[in-house]
Amino acid sequence: MVWAVTTDRLRWLLLAAAAVLLVVHAFTYNFITDDAYISFVYARNLAEHGELTFNPGWYIEGYTNFLWTVLLGLGMVVHIPPELTAKVLGAAFAVVTLFCAFRLVERGLGRPSPWAALPAFLLAESSGFACWTSGGLETQLFTMLVVIALDGLVAAEDPADRRALPRAGLALALAAMTRPEGLFVAAVFGGVRLVSNFLHRRERRFVGRPELLGAASFLVVWAPWFAWRYWYYGYPF
Repeated sequence: MVWAVTTDRLRWLLLAAAAVLLVVHAFTYNFITDDAYISFVYARNLAEHGELTFNPGWYIEGYTNFLWTVLLGLGMVVHIPPELTAKVLGAAFAVVTLFCAFRLVERGLGRPSPWAALPAFLLAESSGFACWTSGGLETQLFTMLVVIALDGLVAAEDPADRRALPRAGLALALAAMTRPEGLFVAAVFGGVRLVSNFLHRRERRFVGRPELLGAASFLVVWAPWFAWRYWYYGYPF
C-alpha cells in the first residue's frame, strides 16, 4: 500500500515538474510573432465595435482562427492586452496538453504509471512546442483540442465509457473552429473509429449509437457556427 501511494504521488510530481519545465522553456523565447497582429486587430474591432473585421464595416474574413480571435477579443473587453492574453492562454493550453498526453499514455498502458509522464517531458523540452506556447498564435489551443479528441477516441475503446465519443466530437468541433484543418482531423478520427469497429466487430453496422452521438456533438456546435460564418461573410470557404 505504501508503494502504491508513493507511485501515485510520483506520477503527479513528475507531471508537475514537466509543466514547470515547459513554462520556463516557453518564456525563454517570450515573443509574439508578427502573424498574430491580424488576429489582434480583429479581436480589437470585436471588442470595440462588435465586428469581426479588420476594418470596421468591411466584412472580410482575413483570419483562420475564429475561436482564438474571439478569446483574445473577450480579454480586450475587460482591457487585457491581447499580447498578455495570448501568452497566458498559450501556456495554460500547453500545460493541459501535457496532462492529456499523460492520461493518453496511461490508457495505453492500462494502468497508472510514472512512465506516463515521459511524453510530457519530451514535449516540455521540445523547442518547437515551447516556442509556440508563447508565440501569440492559436497553436496550443488547437493542439490541446486535438489531443483531447484523441484521448476520447482511445477511451471509446472501452464500451463502458459512453461519453468518450461525444467528448471527442465536441473537442473536434472546437478544433475545426480554431483552425481549418480541424475538419480534416475530424474526418481522419472518424475513419479510424470506423476501421476499429470493423476490426473488432463491435457492430454489425460500422455506425452505431456511440458514433451517432459523437457526430451529433460535433455538428451541434460546428454547424451553427458555419451557418453564421456563411451569413456573416457571404461565402462558405
